[in-house]
Amino acid sequence: MTPMGHGIGKRVGWYRAIARPLFFALPPESAHRVAHALLGLPLPWERLGDADRDPRLRVRLAGIELANPVGLAAGFDKRGSLLGALGRLGFGYVVGGTFTRRHREGNPSPRIARYRHRASMTNAMGLPNPGAEAAATTLRSTPRTSPRLASIADEDLVDVLETHALLEPHVDAVELNASCPNVSWGRDRDNEHHLETLVRELGRRRSVPLFVKLPPFRSAIEREVVLALARIAQEGGADGLTCSNTLPVRDARLATGAGGLSGRALFEGTLAIVEDMARETGRELSINASGGIVTPADALACLQAGATTVQVYTALIFEGPGVVGELTAGIASARRRASSAAAGRTGGS
Repeated sequence: MTPMGHGIGKRVGWYRAIARPLFFALPPESAHRVAHALLGLPLPWERLGDADRDPRLRVRLAGIELANPVGLAAGFDKRGSLLGALGRLGFGYVVGGTFTRRHREGNPSPRIARYRHRASMTNAMGLPNPGAEAAATTLRSTPRTSPRLASIADEDLVDVLETHALLEPHVDAVELNASCPNVSWGRDRDNEHHLETLVRELGRRRSVPLFVKLPPFRSAIEREVVLALARIAQEGGADGLTCSNTLPVRDARLATGAGGLSGRALFEGTLAIVEDMARETGRELSINASGGIVTPADALACLQAGATTVQVYTALIFEGPGVVGELTAGIASARRRASSAAAGRTGGS
């Protein structure tokens, strides 16, 4: 496979042939628990991730120096206990959480449904997490093997501020989840006014960069709402946007009957929202593209559309740890070709 291809690369081939069938023989949450147990072991995660180390991959995300532009999205490590091992896979940065002020058990099971033929899944987890105080204790003792962010999502201003204050000392940036389909303020409040208040009040207190995670859109009306949220984030002083969250869908296999769609099925929408957000903000904010990114071609398309970084989560589940190496190698190869072409034009002028 070429770095830009869509086939099975050497870094992910072993996982798809051997490990994934074993994981997918288990119920989704059981498989996730097994993966967490493995990440707790002292395995050679750097070799399994096999991230490219080309210096052309280095990038600054709201002032944070990253070895590469491939991040791990929120949701994989809901407790923040595995960020050390996940960083060792070679991610440019990792996002822990999402965290709330108080412990949450989440929704009743079943809470995850896979769509294997689409490399996608729907979750209705309901933000299970240990709460901000416990998460802060965990983060304090977890080694920093890469820059890390904390994803936070609370409904009340006081809770948001307390969660932020507890977690900020232990992370390089905070990602405000303003769009989770599994919490009520993403659906039932005056979202624009609420986000304006949150960003303003956090801006008075914060000392690390702040990103706002936006919802996706499917219609012209939804698009205008998301653009308005982006303007509020920018005017309020946020450093960047994450575009975007999962897409609300219905699935009768879930106990709640509905959840958030993630994975390959979202890619076209992700690319569209990145283009819109880059245009709307005048490319003045950092943008993290999130949703359906699987191949180097996907990542490069998002970066060319205006993203500073890309985030993966479902791709890690479907492609395994080698997806980090596949993405970074593909991006590095494209940048080497671009540098060579530029040098050739300069030499011929």
